[in-house]
This record gives sequence, structure tokens and C-alpha cells, in this order.
Amino acid sequence: MHGIALLLTGLVLGLAPQGHPGEPSLCHPLHLSYASMVLEGEYVVLKVRMFQDDLEDALGQFHNIEALGLRADPIIDSLFTSYFNTQFTLAIGDTTVNGVVVASGESDDMWWFTVLFESWEPITEISFRNDLLFDLFDDQRNITRVLYTPTERHRTYYSVASDPETHRFSAYD
Repeated sequence: MHGIALLLTGLVLGLAPQGHPGEPSLCHPLHLSYASMVLEGEYVVLKVRMFQDDLEDALGQFHNIEALGLRADPIIDSLFTSYFNTQFTLAIGDTTVNGVVVASGESDDMWWFTVLFESWEPITEISFRNDLLFDLFDDQRNITRVLYTPTERHRTYYSVASDPETHRFSAYD
């Protein structure tokens, strides 16, 4: 039963089995990012995950750097922050707010960043556009889950490279 679950998980993530049974390869025909965003008080905290090789390609192309190797350090965080703020826009009211990376790391073949946005007042409504990796892949898909903590209201948004759009979230709708 464990082998079947591992195989199904690999297929969902786009990993093709190769070599020894149960060992997924890094081949992933799926171009996907997943973000989880929490609105709490004057802060929005977003954790985004994407395939490491896709992110290395995007950052390398954006910053004109060959053979970029990801690692958890302030230089990579800075490179990601400048790329992120051109590809992910968040507005609180009529004001666009830039995010700042506060943590990063690796998990298997995925890379994650935690990005903090700050406001001048409690946040109950936002609009955002998640175009991460759209500059690289025509078939890129981005999933963003938004959670408003005081009421536990949540909603999931789906963005595609072929039809990017701005999403709106309100704690009251």
C-alpha cells in the first residue's frame, strides 16, 4: 500500500519513476507553484513553493547569471525578492506593497520562500496577481490559497500563464 501511495504522490507532483522502484526522478513535466497566504492584523505572510530547477532558471534568466545554485542565504533571498516583486503584485486598497523575504529553504526538489508584506492598518481586503514563472513557461500554473485568520475565511485561486488575472479577496464577501 505504501508503494502505491508513493507512486500516486509522484504522479501528482509530475515525477516519473526511474531506476529503482519507489525512487522518483527530478523529471517534472508539470510547471507549478503553490503559495499559501495568511492575512493577520497589519501583515500578510506568504509562503511560496516551486520546483528548484525552474526557480534556478527563472532567477538566472532574470538576473543574467549562468549556473545559479540555490542555497539559503541573504544573496539568494535578495535575488528572489527582486524577481518576486516584479512577478507577484499585492495591493492593499489602492497601494501596491512590496514583499520582503524573511526565510527560505529546500524541501526535496522544491524550494520555498516566506515573504512578508506590511500595512499601515489591519488588512481585510487585498488584490493580487501571481505571475511567478510565467516569463519562463507557457504552461505554468500557480495556486494561491488565502486565509483570513480572525474568521478562518479562506479561498483558493488558480492562475495560468495563458490567461493571467488579478484576484481579489475580501474578509467579508
